[in-house]
Amino acid sequence: MGYRRFRFKHKETSVTVLAEDERFFKIAIEAILEARREIEAKIREDPLFLTALDPYDCSGYITGRMCMASRLAGVGPMASVAGVIAQHAVERMVDAGASFAVVDNGGDIAMFLDRPITVGVFTYSTVISFRVKVKGFYAVCTSSGTIGHSLSFGFADAATIFARDACIADAFATALCNTIKEDFDYQKIREALNDFWNKNGKYIDGVLVIKENLIGFAGDVPEIVRARVNPDLITRG
Repeated sequence: MGYRRFRFKHKETSVTVLAEDERFFKIAIEAILEARREIEAKIREDPLFLTALDPYDCSGYITGRMCMASRLAGVGPMASVAGVIAQHAVERMVDAGASFAVVDNGGDIAMFLDRPITVGVFTYSTVISFRVKVKGFYAVCTSSGTIGHSLSFGFADAATIFARDACIADAFATALCNTIKEDFDYQKIREALNDFWNKNGKYIDGVLVIKENLIGFAGDVPEIVRARVNPDLITRG
């Protein structure tokens, strides 16, 4: 396998880190705390940053990335908070020499890969596993209107974005979930996916929606594979 699995929890952040050795795990933790300090300082300085539900202008290394993602996706900056923390941690690991790094922040996953990896998307009724064969930076981020505590105005059990940056992917996952309404059948989900992809495909690689027993895709989605599911490996808040 060539890597080790680590867990870390701090305040609202609950992560699983896959790293080649403990040195890179420690770098990931330092980066997570660094990102959180900047975000928390921004919230103290500007409380609207925390509550804004629309695109927001701001600066800062971490918070500036969040605001950029909010403008692209048409959501508030905190829609990308889990993704930007995971992305920053992976980037710091790579800067330190890691050739393989994965940070799963409550289902928003940033990666730097030198080998294939299997990633699962879980709902109450469905599990789908993907074989990610991309080398370099990659992200799989999921928003849900039925699972978890994150604010959502949609009704997807899972709205997943595949992209090269987890900050971007996290923001667009929220935007995608918001488009899926309670009464949507297969045809309406397909129409919503096509509209979403036509508007946003230049920023992301692919999209997935799961709503009850309905599943829809658009764009470049990794290969679906069979995988044994171990619930203990799911990163929970």
